[in-house]
Amino acid sequence: MLSSEAEAILDEMYTAPKLQGQDGPVEIDPITRVDKTAGSELNRLVRESGAKKSLEIGLAYGFSTIWIMDALAEGGSHIALDPFQSGMWHGVGATQARRLTAKRFELLEDYSIHVLSDFIRAGERFDFIFIDGNHRFDDVLVDFYLADQVLEVGGLMVLDDTWMASIRTVASFVLANRAYRPVPQRSNRMLALEKLKDDDRSWRHFRPFAVARQQTGGLD
Repeated sequence: MLSSEAEAILDEMYTAPKLQGQDGPVEIDPITRVDKTAGSELNRLVRESGAKKSLEIGLAYGFSTIWIMDALAEGGSHIALDPFQSGMWHGVGATQARRLTAKRFELLEDYSIHVLSDFIRAGERFDFIFIDGNHRFDDVLVDFYLADQVLEVGGLMVLDDTWMASIRTVASFVLANRAYRPVPQRSNRMLALEKLKDDDRSWRHFRPFAVARQQTGGLD
């Protein structure tokens, strides 16, 4: 259930043709946002998991950010990675996220491969990770590979935009080859996964996989 603060922010974000950015109002592309079903499921997944530290790859306008941040446990913190936030997105996502005062928000304007590698070296760990950055197959696979190394065992990772074959191909590889299980949720545009253990595969491990069909609630 959303807080009154988050509900007011999201009501404006979903209805206003323009949102405040770093230099003033910015016209919003309605395609580039999570819908309310996906947002409410992100909120529920975070809340029910008890997550306190969350990470998001791809900030854009910040719709998913508000849904995630509001559900974090008391004292929670959220980090968003987006090298194009100030340029392409005119700071809209960061501006909106900072309106939610109950949780800590940090923006790192760098590529995920750089920041995640730094987090791995530093021993950082997160309870919840949302991957919604570059949607090319190889970029998503690399984001998953690096993000896995900073996700707590028992934590949740969500892949957005499973209507794209590139995302479904990554998801199919993960389900066939890595210790993750699907977590039921209502959105047909994303897949939620629970990490069962850290990677301990043999150096020659590989299981063939096929691209799954898109299906309501995730993948079949």
